[in-house]
Amino acid sequence: MKPKFTLDRPKVSEDEINKHKDFDSLVKQFKEQSIEKARSDVNFLKNKKVTYTAVIAGVAVICTLTYFTVFKKPASTQSAHDKINTSQSQSSSSTKFSKPSTAFINPPSAKIAVPYSSYKVDAVNGGEIKHPSQSKIKIPQKAFVNKQGQDIVGEIEIKYREFHNQAEIIASGIPMTYDSAGTQYHFESAGMFDIKGYQNGEPVYVKPGKTLTVELASQQSGNHYNQYELDTLQHQWTCIKKDVAVAFKGDAKSASPATSPGDVPASPKMKQLQSQLDVIPPRIDSVKTVYNKKINQLPAATQPAKPTKANQNRPQFELDVDYKEFPELAAFKNAVFEVGEENKNYTKDLAGITWGSAEISEGPQKGKNYLLTLKLRERVEKLVVYPALTGASYDAAIKQYDKKLADYNSLLTKRLADEKRLKDEMEAKQKAYIEEQKKLTDAMLKEQIRIRQEMQKQFESTMNILNNTAKVTRVFQISHFGICNSDCPSSMPRGAMMEPMFVEASQPINPYTVYLVEHGRNIVFNLSTPGAIKHMSYDPTKDYTLCVLSGSAIYTCSKDVFKAVAASGKNTLPLVKLPDNVDNTGDFKTALGI
Repeated sequence: MKPKFTLDRPKVSEDEINKHKDFDSLVKQFKEQSIEKARSDVNFLKNKKVTYTAVIAGVAVICTLTYFTVFKKPASTQSAHDKINTSQSQSSSSTKFSKPSTAFINPPSAKIAVPYSSYKVDAVNGGEIKHPSQSKIKIPQKAFVNKQGQDIVGEIEIKYREFHNQAEIIASGIPMTYDSAGTQYHFESAGMFDIKGYQNGEPVYVKPGKTLTVELASQQSGNHYNQYELDTLQHQWTCIKKDVAVAFKGDAKSASPATSPGDVPASPKMKQLQSQLDVIPPRIDSVKTVYNKKINQLPAATQPAKPTKANQNRPQFELDVDYKEFPELAAFKNAVFEVGEENKNYTKDLAGITWGSAEISEGPQKGKNYLLTLKLRERVEKLVVYPALTGASYDAAIKQYDKKLADYNSLLTKRLADEKRLKDEMEAKQKAYIEEQKKLTDAMLKEQIRIRQEMQKQFESTMNILNNTAKVTRVFQISHFGICNSDCPSSMPRGAMMEPMFVEASQPINPYTVYLVEHGRNIVFNLSTPGAIKHMSYDPTKDYTLCVLSGSAIYTCSKDVFKAVAASGKNTLPLVKLPDNVDNTGDFKTALGI
């Protein structure tokens, strides 16, 4: 017969009972220990947890420095004063001329805008930039400061572009009228440029006392021009000085190469594509988060612990205890305790003692053995024990274990199937986003290449024009970045008047701006008020092409059509809408017939 350790707890006083009124919670805690825990082997009382991890294969989209240079530009530094509101009263005529509120500098279309070229210059040492048009920009040493007025060190970026013909002037959206003594004049241009400076995306400024020299290559060799700079706060041109043409001595081959793809300006289409690209990575992460949460919420499958059968080669004992008095030990009611070899203090004599209390806690090997602490007054004995089952108790526990194991396997199979289904759904959604990301990236690169080709075409067009005409240089000394030109103010042409009616395919067109492009002179007359459009004056001895802006569309009326209508004494001008494939100033110039 196995020895029994007898427990007889001393009677406690009423004070002690009141002192431990929360004993019920302690009893409940021990009752929750299932008998199966006492029947486990090496994993006794250990809750095995099966952890499932869904490994998602991500796709890395490698973006070059060029890519970020293009699309991570800072917000515009244009002053709030650079925008004005205009309103036009409706004409009493059946022809309506309406112009929405517009920016002071308002290109009619981003597609035909003249692109900037980008150059790098050391701020401390200065340098000389040679533009493909054969213009030069000379920068002195230590010529720049930041917005705090501190000297700039390191490399800065100079963004520069030029406007030499009527197509580029219209495409720029830069106002080309000049008010003097209450009279409005229109500029005949000998060349115009726009220059800016940045460091790390932040604008820089020309240091007080320093000037940059811009030697602007010009197609117009006359000396009847003045130099002007555009005041974007006052919305007017300011005359700087009389312009003097200098004989050109440049060499087209000395011009700096065209800008790299990283310097390509972002078009509206590129900005739209970029905004679509920006939302895809968060969506991919969101899909992963949502599905991982669903997977984690699946019912957990916990493998039951297999009962441990008693080992006859170890010393064994049972607890002889009133479980009503010792409910915390009820979980071990049918178990025997095997004494481990690590116990050097165990003797059968311990069974002859009626102990006052027994406590069971985690043993040295968590989930495998337990520490049984026996107490009788000052005497304390600690034994490392291994709970096990024998006979009918073991057989009953095995049957219960087999049932729970079957339930576990069923739940595990279902969980694995659900996990696979959720994982497949997640990967399908992520794959769709990744494919969309690839398409957008490809479209972005194609648009970048298109703009790059457009820039190159513009440079080549400019160089061809300059190489085939008499060229001069017009020297500007500028003390701040902005827009400057060499122009001669001219009055509106006179000699004839027309009250035009604009139509496209017999449908009336209501313009807000009409450009009267005169052939033979580098001038564009800007008619931007209802009165000027309704009563359009022109010189019948000259040839004119019309460029008409209405809504977001651009229309043209060729010089031959205009001349024929004017000669007939009629006023209905048929217009042709600018084709969608006209996406650079070279093609726009061809469409204007200049």
